Amino acid sequence: MNKLVLSFFLSGLIIAGSAFPKLSLLERFTNAGCGPCATINNSWYNTLTRQMVADGIISHVIYNVDWPAANDPMFLLNSGDNNSRRGLYGVNSVPWIQINGINTSTSQAAVEGAVTSGNATFSPFMIEIIAEKFSNNVLGISIKITRDSSDVTTFTNTRLFLALTERVVEYTSPPGSNGERIFYNVTRKMLPDAKGSAFEIPAPGESVTADLMYIPSNDFLSKVSLDSIRVVAFIQNPETRVVYQSAYEDIRPASHLHSAFAVNKNLGVTPFEVSFSDFSAPGSSPITSWEWDFDNNGTIDATGQTPSYSYTDTGNYSVSLKVSDGTTSHTRVINNAVTVIQTSADILVVNGIERATYPTEFANFYLNSGPFGDFDVDVWDLFGNQSFDYKVNSQVKSAHYFNRSIPDEILMKYPRVIWLGNNYGGDLVFYSAAQVLAYVQSGGNFLLASRQGQDFFSSDLMQYTGVQSISGLTDFSSTILSVAQGLQDMPVLPTNTRNQLVLIDTTVGAVPLFKNDLSSAWSAGFRIKRDSAGSFIYIAGRPYRYDNTISALNYDYIIRNWMTYTPVSGGEPSSFEAPSEFRLEQNYPNPFNPSTVIKFSLPAASYVRLTVFNPLGEQIAELVNGELASGYHQAVFAPHGASGIFIYTIEAVPADKSQNPFRGSGKMILMK
Repeated sequence: MNKLVLSFFLSGLIIAGSAFPKLSLLERFTNAGCGPCATINNSWYNTLTRQMVADGIISHVIYNVDWPAANDPMFLLNSGDNNSRRGLYGVNSVPWIQINGINTSTSQAAVEGAVTSGNATFSPFMIEIIAEKFSNNVLGISIKITRDSSDVTTFTNTRLFLALTERVVEYTSPPGSNGERIFYNVTRKMLPDAKGSAFEIPAPGESVTADLMYIPSNDFLSKVSLDSIRVVAFIQNPETRVVYQSAYEDIRPASHLHSAFAVNKNLGVTPFEVSFSDFSAPGSSPITSWEWDFDNNGTIDATGQTPSYSYTDTGNYSVSLKVSDGTTSHTRVINNAVTVIQTSADILVVNGIERATYPTEFANFYLNSGPFGDFDVDVWDLFGNQSFDYKVNSQVKSAHYFNRSIPDEILMKYPRVIWLGNNYGGDLVFYSAAQVLAYVQSGGNFLLASRQGQDFFSSDLMQYTGVQSISGLTDFSSTILSVAQGLQDMPVLPTNTRNQLVLIDTTVGAVPLFKNDLSSAWSAGFRIKRDSAGSFIYIAGRPYRYDNTISALNYDYIIRNWMTYTPVSGGEPSSFEAPSEFRLEQNYPNPFNPSTVIKFSLPAASYVRLTVFNPLGEQIAELVNGELASGYHQAVFAPHGASGIFIYTIEAVPADKSQNPFRGSGKMILMK
């Protein structure tokens, strides 16, 4: 696993002078299977840019994307960062060039003109870089940002970006179909990631310093030459795309005492147990002591080399490690090294839609509860903070802005997950079909709604869910039609493109939900629920391009009726030992808010209906309706509405008709 840290602090240095000369930033998007990319490389691009870098005229960054060759090894090593930068600029073809954040024609004259124009301007910042490689292959990078003493610029959402680029990448044979085997200035990692880091804008004439660390994985070391790493730093506003300044520096070997450490997990739910690993490099003498402060409050919490610590409260925790060799010492502080969250609802909505590309549709979708109907939810934004307050909608109880994959231990806290994909700008890199399959098999209910759905299915997930085949890209021009009772036709707004239908095997329990064409065997949505597992549901199409009111109604119905049952995942008698009798347990907790669990036992395979009624005898929910295997089971009840009393009843009819049916009931109280 790759580890990195970032910390900022103000220095009091005062600099006199005027605005600083600007070093233009040239960012290029390419692919090893791109023929036109190779053509311009060989005709002029490589020669020109290599000379410009050597002359100190540009900072140069190359991002490899996943088309036309999805197996481009330079993309695969750094797919998350490359996809994120691609999404920032809306890159939809290669070759593609941005100079100082502005899209530029891929002609030599246009590139030379944009660089000359950019370098003729002045920057409010100067960037200085110290880039070091220690004996244990840990990279330490120090950045000093100085602001011009007379600058009066107003800055908003200004961030520092760092790219670890490899100066020359050479393959013995071409890794793609365009014939190239030597590549330059390839981005291998961005620190901390492609979203960059917020920093405190220094006052005019003053400076701030950033201290970063990167611990490369064995896989990274096997594919990258650290001695060929060049650090490119640039300051940019990602909303306006304005690049204020850039700089670059090659990695140099270092031999002084250097504190460095990694955490095995940096994001979890309380209580959260974290293990720490020391990666400090000694100077001329061995390290003799370690002093850990796990919440950076000034108190030493541990003195071992590989300690652990349990975080019991939510929050962002900075961690410090001071190492000493008896003569000298070095302290590293990692700001926000550990983040501890809590769940506030029992539904997690995962946002994989980039707001900047679809601002109006995005806002309408969430503000009108399009993806969750009348239910309360937590939201996880795969793009991090997109300057959108989800909690303006009161049904959103918590919003987590993490540009990263969801840890298993967090995903498993939610019995229901709604994943809103778009397959654009970097959301897919955080999705794992293997993780989804394990989640569903353990009892979780998962709804996937996305365009270009094929990329979200692995062969194992297809087999489990009964998907026999996935269509090519299909446009929905008007309405997808409901073929399931309780659901409504979904009008398209205005067009819904690049979608993929599925051909499902109904003999294994897959049930079609929507059709684009009633005469076709292909489905635009389906559901499946296997014994002793949760439901998997798929809705094809861009989820934000359906009528919001209808979407909210359909998602609400799906959640209430097909995302309710969850089997026992632990803490009960072994599932290999069938219960000796039918039994309906008292719900727990009771009273409850917002949800409660109803457990029941089946000594034999049975057809089960578990329903909930209000005091007037009106059925308000059907939690289970189907055949279940013998064993220990449970269902989740999460009503939306005011406090009140509810009655739940179960009827279990054994498959063996010689056994008598079982009926039972209980009373529960919702208290808000």
